[in-house]
Amino acid sequence: MTLANDKIFHGLQYLTADNIHSPEVCAIFTTRNGGVSGLTPGTGHFRSMNLKINSKREDESNVAQNFRIMALSQGFSADDVVGLWQKHTDKVIAVDDALAETRPHYKLGEADALVTNIKGVLLSVSIADCVPILLYDEVNGAIGAVHAGWRGTLAQIGTKAVQHMSKLYGSNPADIKAAIGAAIGVCCYEVGVDFYEQFRSVYGVAIDRFFILNRGTKPYCNLTAMNKSFLVDAGVPAQSIDMAGLCTMCNPGLFYSHRRSGDMRGAMAAFIGMK
Repeated sequence: MTLANDKIFHGLQYLTADNIHSPEVCAIFTTRNGGVSGLTPGTGHFRSMNLKINSKREDESNVAQNFRIMALSQGFSADDVVGLWQKHTDKVIAVDDALAETRPHYKLGEADALVTNIKGVLLSVSIADCVPILLYDEVNGAIGAVHAGWRGTLAQIGTKAVQHMSKLYGSNPADIKAAIGAAIGVCCYEVGVDFYEQFRSVYGVAIDRFFILNRGTKPYCNLTAMNKSFLVDAGVPAQSIDMAGLCTMCNPGLFYSHRRSGDMRGAMAAFIGMK
């Protein structure tokens, strides 16, 4: 995955998926840099590419402008952006013609993944530690965007998005390319014993490879690696999965982090769209 410094939009930085090369497809993960937020006193924690709608004490016009900047930088308009009321579910919404023609449509419903085969739609999920996943089937012309928090990961929301693409658009998982952006890393994701036991009760001892159990009194979870493994189990080739390998909590200059800052922060977003 490559950190891009946009030459036209000065200061705009985002990660691009190295395995999705087509000029007809946008597949990016934003950083916190390159927007207009955090310019007024008391709002520095939003600096600067805040894409969190309904941010407390944030000027919504700033968020709207940030969406416009990001969409325009990728050859789309802000009205093309499709988003969700993310609730840490395993629900996937398919964007059909009726939904695609309703503009603007930042918030389609309570779910945590989107899929579509319609061009001109820019799927998005909001992130600030959870695992963002982008999916692209070049053969059948289908895409997906997934927000995988720990609850969504437990329920394998990434797998369910792949299954939706297969059922609705004829996607063969072997043809799907996936990109997993920055998320909180195993270095920082300390969890409770009850958290670990929930995963253990569903997946048995095999899940232990995604936990560090001998560092202090609490386990540490590798949520990113777990999501990659679930995608591979769903039929997506391991060599077709691009990984950012960056921790949101460890990199305050690049990313917002809920674990680091709580509600006093903005949010990044992952975008994918076919032109």
